[in-house]
Amino acid sequence: MKKFVAVFGLMLGLSATVQADRATDVINAIQQWNAPLSSVDRQGKYCRMAESAFTFYRGSNHLFWQDFSNDPRLNQFSSSRTVAWLQGDLHANNYGAFDDDKGTVVYELNDFDESVLANYQYDIWRMAASILLIARENGGFSNGDQEIFVDAFTENYLDTIADVRGNSSETSITLNASNTYGLLDDFLRDVEQSQSRVKMLDQWTNLSSSSRIFDLTDERLSSVSSTTRNAIINQMSHYGNTLSGALSYNTSYFRVKDIAQRKLAGIGSFGTPRFYVLIEGPTNSASDDRILDVKLQQSPTPYRFLGTSFQSQYNSQFINHASRHAIAFNALTRRTDDHVGWMSFNGGTYSVRERTAFRETFDTSDLTSQTRMINLAEQWGAALAYAHARSDRDGNANFINYSFDTEVDNLTDGSHSEFRALVRSIAFNYAELVASDYATFLSVFPSNCN
Repeated sequence: MKKFVAVFGLMLGLSATVQADRATDVINAIQQWNAPLSSVDRQGKYCRMAESAFTFYRGSNHLFWQDFSNDPRLNQFSSSRTVAWLQGDLHANNYGAFDDDKGTVVYELNDFDESVLANYQYDIWRMAASILLIARENGGFSNGDQEIFVDAFTENYLDTIADVRGNSSETSITLNASNTYGLLDDFLRDVEQSQSRVKMLDQWTNLSSSSRIFDLTDERLSSVSSTTRNAIINQMSHYGNTLSGALSYNTSYFRVKDIAQRKLAGIGSFGTPRFYVLIEGPTNSASDDRILDVKLQQSPTPYRFLGTSFQSQYNSQFINHASRHAIAFNALTRRTDDHVGWMSFNGGTYSVRERTAFRETFDTSDLTSQTRMINLAEQWGAALAYAHARSDRDGNANFINYSFDTEVDNLTDGSHSEFRALVRSIAFNYAELVASDYATFLSVFPSNCN
């Protein structure tokens, strides 16, 4: 797709013709991006996107990358040594709670379908606009309040980068109930106390004669063909060879008990082929079964927009998109899932991770006061900084062989106010543009939504 014309025309008071061009570009881009989906999945995704400007933002990551790819403003605070592993579709709902491989409930980045090696500021800019969209959805916040929220996120990102500079502490730090604050510590404690593996298994499966099978009366699940079932089972040992954590493959632990197709999941990835695989787990007890989340991985959205040089490097670095997903997952998180790997079947490559028993997303509608928003914005900034910093040579020197945190701190030390001002300007302008694009979307696409 071509680069959008006059991205910020609406904010700069340009002509009605330019504004109409933007609306036409948005409509065409959404149609082209979602054309591969079935008509049913496309309608389902559009209905999710229609719920709010924020859900629209979640479902249209391709517009962000089309608007910002290779933006010259990246140059002010970057160098050849500020490439990091990006989450690639960062917004508030792509942070979440889940249990790490030691059983601690942590708060980390989540969902690495769009992860790539690129300029760190893309994640910051996208998340900053997300904060404004949430604040405006919740209501009651002035422009001054919103500036404070974005600054809190940005400043704590920079402060955390400075704190971890040169000491690799990011490789041992995780956010959990013991070191978070505001509503986040209460949220993590509630997740830990209210959730369990048995509850999760009971949510998705039926137990009969001490054996579990998926509950196909759940609208989120459906049966799979014998061809797909056999293809997944035949790939299990290959998947086992891709494991990179403390867990080693053995036929007993990974014995497949049932398989179902997962439906109605996500917004941006709505309609992507996805399966749940129920496996035996560490013992023969039905109470410690595991569910593997197996999801088709395609080229990440940034790949489509960052240019041929980027694409050539990506193609030389990764054997397939699912392998890239596993590498990114391990780079950006700390010991969060020993089940991460990948497999190939039905002509595609699929990421594999565990469907954790403690997976929850913080309800941003609870952010109804200035203090609450500031507290969480600060922690969003810290979590992102830890992830970016641990993804450099501390995590996998084969991809980043320098100290990312040292380089970013060198570039921004003494210039925090300028950095904050740049992020603030981009976020405010883009939140306005997203609102306009959302209105365009509502005028054309959704219908028959419940």
